[in-house]
This record gives sequence, structure tokens and C-alpha cells, in this order.
Amino acid sequence: MHGPIVIPHRHDRLRLAAVIIAIFVLSWIGTIPQVMASWIGAKALPGYVKVLQVFMLAPGFVALWAAWMNGGRAGVRQLLGRLVQWRAAWWIYAAVLLGPPAVVLASIVLSNALGFTALPLPGPTQALAAFVPTFGVYLLLNTEELAWRGYVLPRMQADWSPLVAALLVGVVWTLFHAPYFLMKGGHPGGFTPLLFVLSLLPFSVLLTRTFNAAAGSVLLPHLLHQSINGWGEALPFLPRIAGSTAPLAISVVIVIVIATLVVVVRPSMWLKL
Repeated sequence: MHGPIVIPHRHDRLRLAAVIIAIFVLSWIGTIPQVMASWIGAKALPGYVKVLQVFMLAPGFVALWAAWMNGGRAGVRQLLGRLVQWRAAWWIYAAVLLGPPAVVLASIVLSNALGFTALPLPGPTQALAAFVPTFGVYLLLNTEELAWRGYVLPRMQADWSPLVAALLVGVVWTLFHAPYFLMKGGHPGGFTPLLFVLSLLPFSVLLTRTFNAAAGSVLLPHLLHQSINGWGEALPFLPRIAGSTAPLAISVVIVIVIATLVVVVRPSMWLKL
């Protein structure tokens, strides 16, 4: 079983705080016009798509630049190597690929059963037809995991336990998405600020556990991240699709419970190396 993946960074030419600030600045530059456009009458959806384009691409570019500044070609090769590092135990792949649809589906079913919603569920073929293209776009274009788990997390784990590092990355990751909530009408997906925070922090713990369990593979957290994005869009789950925050709130409870169990059964999560 693999322990925390650690990259010492005290002698890095480019400090970790500077890298995080650069990710924010480069990403947010492209979002300002979209936020402003939403307030002067532009439709939310086109702006949302353009914001996504900036958010998905900028973090990876900054991470690669930082890897070059601190490690030259070897640093870039190491970071990119994590992205194609596919060897991992079968149970990790099972959790990564089957966990997101199970959580999303269970949240919708429970919401319906409890009377909060009466959402029709698409058949397997229809659900997959909606999931595959969305998942494919996220998989190819979203570079967040290259930055947050590939670059930032192993450096934070040099100073803190995986649990603390996961929560710190989770806070940074949450703040990174702040422009969504500055758009007219709030987050285009319908998240409330509280539900967004409560979903990202435990999700960051699960992504951290996946990263360490897969010996520092960025591919596995990337698959997990984009799978939850894809299924959230493919099924009537997000508040803007479901017309209710109930499925999302139920999923938050489920993810918090799973993350808590992971921390309890894996002492390496809260013990500093």
C-alpha cells in the first residue's frame, strides 16, 4: 500500500504560493468579461461555457510552467508522467469509475423516495449517450488535476499530513471557483456557496486518497473528477437541471460519510510522513 506522495519544495525557485496565485490570475483574467457580460444581459450558458474553457486550461499550463522553472525538462517530464501513470489496483479503478454514477444515482433516487423531487430517470442507453460526450470534453480539456493534485498536493504533503493537505487544497480549489458565484443569478449549475464548499472539501479528501493510493498517478484523480462532472451533467442532478437542491444536498452527505470512513480506516491520511 502506498503512503503519501511527497515532493520537497523548500528550495524551489518558484514558491508554491506564487504558483497558486499565478493559477488564479491567469484563470480569472478570462472570467472577468464573462461575469460582466452576465450582468448586462448576456445569456448565462454561453458565458458559462467560456468560463469553463479558461478554468479548464489555465491550471495545467501554469503547473507545467512551474515544473519547468523548478525542475527544467526533468520536472516537466515527471509531472506529465504522472498524467499517463495508469498502473493501479483494480479496486481503485472500480471506485473511480463506478463511484460517481452510484453516488449521483443514489442521490436522485433518495430525493425522489423522500418526496423532495419526482425526477424521471433516463434509461441506461440515454444516460450513457449524455455522459460520454460531456465526460470526453472534460477528460481532454480539464487540466485542473495536473495542477491541484499533480503539482500542488505532493508539495503540501511535504509539510502536512495528507488530510490537512487535502483540506488546504480543497480551500484553494473552492476559492478558485469563486467567479462562478459572481455571475448574475449565481453559480450556473445552481450550487449554493454552502453546498459548494461542503461538496469540494470532502471530494478533495477522496481525490487525495486516490492520488496516494495510485502511487502519485494524476490519471486516476483526473478520471474521478471528470466522471463526477460528466454524470452530474448527464443525470437530473445539478440544481439547475433538477429544479431542486435536494439531490445535491443528499450527495454531499454521502460524500462526507465516504470521506470520513476513508480517514478513519486509513490512519496514513492524518499522520504526517
